[in-house]
Amino acid sequence: MRRREFIAGTAITAALSFAKPVYAQTDARSPGIKRIAIVHTAEKPEGMTINGRLTFKAYFGKLKRLGYVEGQNLLVDRYSALGQSDHYGDLARTIVASHPDLIISLSGPIARQLKPLTTTIPILVSSGDPVAGGVVTNLARPDGNITGVSVDAGLGVYDKRLQFLSETVRNLRNVRVLIPSSATMFWETGLAPLREAAGRVGIRIAAVLLSEKLDGAAYERVFDEVETDRVDGLMVAHQGEYLTNRQLIADLAAKHRLPAVYPHREFVDVGGLLSYGTDLGDAMRRLADMTDQVMKGAKPAGIPFYQQTKFELVLNRTTAKSLGLEFPVSLLAVADEVIE
Repeated sequence: MRRREFIAGTAITAALSFAKPVYAQTDARSPGIKRIAIVHTAEKPEGMTINGRLTFKAYFGKLKRLGYVEGQNLLVDRYSALGQSDHYGDLARTIVASHPDLIISLSGPIARQLKPLTTTIPILVSSGDPVAGGVVTNLARPDGNITGVSVDAGLGVYDKRLQFLSETVRNLRNVRVLIPSSATMFWETGLAPLREAAGRVGIRIAAVLLSEKLDGAAYERVFDEVETDRVDGLMVAHQGEYLTNRQLIADLAAKHRLPAVYPHREFVDVGGLLSYGTDLGDAMRRLADMTDQVMKGAKPAGIPFYQQTKFELVLNRTTAKSLGLEFPVSLLAVADEVIE
């Protein structure tokens, strides 16, 4: 049984362009067979599998352990906006029109587009702050057909990331925070305390905005700008698109010899310097547990959002050495993992 895959087109004409679906020989509505639609803002569909990056390995691996085997009793439709935020609405409408048994949205903004389109199809979402993002109004008692996991680490995590970066980079003075251009309000209000605290110890922090069209050229421009400004440290915000492009971001940081702190370990696994944030593998395994509950008849409204409390610090000593840096003993002592 072959899975169906859909890819949001790179351009919109009258409607979104999708790859032609390949239909399984067995009807997805046959007894015992469930069909889920999983959607991401940027990840290519072929990467959204049990053999993909940590996020997908954790989710599909846990589903398999729970008895859901793709090609046997599970069909998976994979969708991606390929980094183009103006495709979210059309993508959401296409997903709902396909009538899956369950929708897995690995994006708060896409979940927000899905919300008004259906009150009957269960939606599980993994996002930063589902309340602030307009996905639900209450984490303990979710709205109607939506629940999931919150990977929001809180604003205090930025203080810790700056602390770890300053412990690693001596005389850290000029730092940039990589955020999407749509998050200027978050920068102006949410991170104001971080800027003030940094200023008191002589560190200047400014935002570097990445355009909504997330292609290689956009990332190149950002790093060229950072180099021109003689920046000596970079903080990367939590964004699904950044995770998808983690190898490119880590490579550009190495090319420009720029020490950077990242929100998740997946960046460090591909050569990033250090990361501090929530455990995405744990979050996705929780999402798989919720998938099992919903498949067995539970209503999303009766499943509270899971809020992560587990944080991990991961250091890459090889990258540190290539940048002429050395992690202090105090940091090595508290690290959850050190990549040699």
